[in-house]
Amino acid sequence: MNQNTEKLVQLLRSNRRMDGSILAAYCRVTSKYGDNDDAAALFRVFAEQPSDYRRTMLLDPIMRCGDLALAEEIGYFCFEHGMLKEDMPSELLHVLGYMGYEKYTGYMVDCIGANDYDLSQNACLGLLHLPCESYQEQLEKELEKVYGQALFPEFLPALGFKFADERIIPRLLAWGEQASTDCNAGLVFGISMFGEAQKDQVKRILMNPHWEMYSTGTGSHWWGYMSMQTVGLTFGELVADFKGRSENAGMDKQTMEYELEVLHDLLELKLAGDPHPARFSPLNPESVTDLYQKVFQWSSEHKDDSVPGRISSCLGYNHPLLDKFMHLRFKMELGMRQELELQALTKHG
Repeated sequence: MNQNTEKLVQLLRSNRRMDGSILAAYCRVTSKYGDNDDAAALFRVFAEQPSDYRRTMLLDPIMRCGDLALAEEIGYFCFEHGMLKEDMPSELLHVLGYMGYEKYTGYMVDCIGANDYDLSQNACLGLLHLPCESYQEQLEKELEKVYGQALFPEFLPALGFKFADERIIPRLLAWGEQASTDCNAGLVFGISMFGEAQKDQVKRILMNPHWEMYSTGTGSHWWGYMSMQTVGLTFGELVADFKGRSENAGMDKQTMEYELEVLHDLLELKLAGDPHPARFSPLNPESVTDLYQKVFQWSSEHKDDSVPGRISSCLGYNHPLLDKFMHLRFKMELGMRQELELQALTKHG
């Protein structure tokens, strides 16, 4: 067990009043650098008080660092008569699926249509990782039952790749034009599950105002960023595309404002570094230093073609987006320093 995990265990067992953000930071480090010993230790702490929301936070490092033997132990402790025990958090379905534990696959399928958003979401996220050949017909029927509705089990479309091929994608896109923006995250994520061939589709969704892929409180932009990674869409591509179209005056003010809001909010998610919910997804490989140059650097000392430069020239020096990108610049400068420090530590470690 590493030192970070030891400290996390001490904090939780001390019952000290502790802000959730601090615990989340400890969990993030263990998720990234821990191993099965860390996961097993954290599961023992979780099992002491599984209904404590603070201990539910331990499930992410348990999920990412644990092995199949630990998954079996989790299933034995948390399930009864083939179902989650009453006091157990629904996140356990995502955990066991991510860890490749297949025993409760049928139960997860049954949970998709439950009148419980979290239970349905975590069932779908767990099923992303599990063989579903025996349930293809059931999954397809579940989707057809709600197809075209504005509100539905939000992450059911993410399982489309389990029972259909790419021919389902036009239907998912059409559904997205009718779906509530409170309920479209699973649609973009589902399209991304078909891989790199859907890069252009995901890019079009991100920049389509109807989908509202910026920080509005619905959380869709978070799933948009996860979808970017799954299809290999980079910020370099988004920035180059924006600069090319805005330079040629092919973008009206409203479109420019929307695309800049999306770009800003997605870059903030990059800096936040949230881990991906799908074990098999590639991750964004771009360094903060490279992104900083793409967003803020002038191409020459005489031409300010940076993103803030475009805002100033096209939208005006007093536009609110200029302030947002200046705050982002400060965050990226901090991110660069942290990135370079980590590289130095790794090199000399």
